[in-house]
Amino acid sequence: MQDLRGRVVLITGAARGMGRLHARSFAREGAIVVLTDVDEAALKEATDEIVSSGGQARAYVLDVSDREECFKLAGKLKEETGAVDVLINNAGITECYAVLDLSQKAVQRMVEVNYLGYVWMMQAFVPDMVKRGSGHVVNICSVAGKVGTAKMGGYCATKFADIGITDAIRMELRGSGVDFTIVNPGYIATGMFEGARVPIITNWQDPQKVADAVLDAVKKNKGEICVPRANVRLVAFMRGLCFPRIIDTIFHLLGADRSMDTWCKDVERPF
Repeated sequence: MQDLRGRVVLITGAARGMGRLHARSFAREGAIVVLTDVDEAALKEATDEIVSSGGQARAYVLDVSDREECFKLAGKLKEETGAVDVLINNAGITECYAVLDLSQKAVQRMVEVNYLGYVWMMQAFVPDMVKRGSGHVVNICSVAGKVGTAKMGGYCATKFADIGITDAIRMELRGSGVDFTIVNPGYIATGMFEGARVPIITNWQDPQKVADAVLDAVKKNKGEICVPRANVRLVAFMRGLCFPRIIDTIFHLLGADRSMDTWCKDVERPF
């Protein structure tokens, strides 16, 4: 999808962080960006920012964990904005605590937003893409979907699920004209993992670098991208060898198993 001018690009979790950057990037390419989020005030601010810069943007309050609301939005957008050409499933939350310390609410909410939200949005928007014979879905996954990490068990589980279901639907819709991109970032400096300490072999990733990579992936129809490329692929390869105790030892030496010991929850986020 080289030319994005006039294309409708829907981004979930777009009020802040990476979602907001994705909206800016696609708006600069001439796309009509549709921003959704549960934070109405921040959503309006993000939308106004794009419009004031000369871009085209629409805002809709949406909790992606509510399947009925996802389908309602699909119907509303078809009438008000037109068919969605690109869906970016970006909305996500995390609770970085040991598995045995995770509350029921935390686990359920991560599953509802990080995983089920992706499923509901695809079920709501992809059938129309199939009918038209064109469309692109970007599922923001993570290096955490390639290998489990201490005190990120709940989050990792949802990202493993995101990768798995994206692989499945891509195979199911092969030849339909609908393309899928899996995005696996490392530690992004957006505040979601505030206070965490990155392992020795990597660094905090520039959010704009990740946003640029996502835009490029859509334009060039890439099936999967990793940011940083070498580190994420190395971790995935090592885990794929099926020697978990070796991974545990390496992660301990690199400090990866202690990276979330100092994580600070952002109590201002309305999740």
